[in-house]
Amino acid sequence: MEIRRAVDTDIPELSRLVQGIAAYHESLDERVRYDWGTVRKSAEWLAVVLKRDHHAVWVADFGDGALVGYLWVHLRRYRDARIPPIWGYIAQAFLEERWRGQGLMRPMLDGAREWFLEKGVTHVSLGVIHRNWIGSSAWYKFGFEDYNHERLLILKNKAK
Repeated sequence: MEIRRAVDTDIPELSRLVQGIAAYHESLDERVRYDWGTVRKSAEWLAVVLKRDHHAVWVADFGDGALVGYLWVHLRRYRDARIPPIWGYIAQAFLEERWRGQGLMRPMLDGAREWFLEKGVTHVSLGVIHRNWIGSSAWYKFGFEDYNHERLLILKNKAK
């Protein structure tokens, strides 16, 4: 298994894994919904993401370009006077089910940590779907702690 930065030739496999994380999240909570037209076109926007200097993606390559997981991170600039104004953000992290718990995410996170430090980032955050107990417990094991709890209110039009 090789852990490395993603390259353009990984896009078809990354696109498949993006569909995997979307399906996984939807299966966890009926409130989570993805625009499947956009998800299916992920190869288009992943090509842009891989070229941006404020985004980075690591992959777990099983061989012959068959990917079993990925970690996508980026920089997030806050304009609300918080210190520091630029934070690292873990946008998506996904491993195929049979590869979870085998230590593959740790080296991807180590790569992201070095990337963040090179960018001068000292704070890294992420969001976890409330009902994603497996993902939530994994992030604690990686050293993340509770910081911000978002709340959701779904607004519905009232019939007149």
